[in-house]
Amino acid sequence: MIKIKLLLLSTILLLIMGCSGKKNNETASVDTYTRTQEANCTESNKSKVHKTVTIPGTQVTLKSIKNKTYSIVVDKNRFIIKKAKQPIVLINFFSTWCPPCRRQLPYFEDLQKKYKKKLFIAGILVNDDANTTTLETFYAKYPMNYFVSDGTGNETVTLKVLEGLKLDTNMTLPLTVLYKNGNYYTHYEGPVPVEMIDHDIKSALENR
Repeated sequence: MIKIKLLLLSTILLLIMGCSGKKNNETASVDTYTRTQEANCTESNKSKVHKTVTIPGTQVTLKSIKNKTYSIVVDKNRFIIKKAKQPIVLINFFSTWCPPCRRQLPYFEDLQKKYKKKLFIAGILVNDDANTTTLETFYAKYPMNYFVSDGTGNETVTLKVLEGLKLDTNMTLPLTVLYKNGNYYTHYEGPVPVEMIDHDIKSALENR
């Protein structure tokens, strides 16, 4: 009788130990799966965050003599004017003392009128010590129907654009750069025929 009881007790202990081991294995398996799922979710979240990250670049506020401002993001080969809806952006770096710059200004007026809904032109005054009175006189003589920035942000923008174009800070003026949907498209060092710029604007608009 004692032997039978011992045998039954041993059997019960073995069964208990077996169930405990099985339960532990199942628990470990579930934990591993949960951690894997959590890891996958974490990676997925990272991926989603990466996709919604703001475009890297330097944020600058450009200001005109008439106190009109535009917030932009510039970073090497990108130039984004936040409020501009036009797909093509033309940036013209110029100085009031530069004869070729002055001769080109009427052409930009014509281009702005021609492509009003497709083209945003911004003049960036550089390497110029002209005071407010001088600038007012200059703008009266050379009326520009587009945005012209002469604020403190000009230097930062100029340096960023020159870095992207791999040009020296002592660049040739005028310097004109075309961007399409915020991305660099082409540029011109020195004065060029307006027909060339017009052709490139048309090409940029057609090749979407």
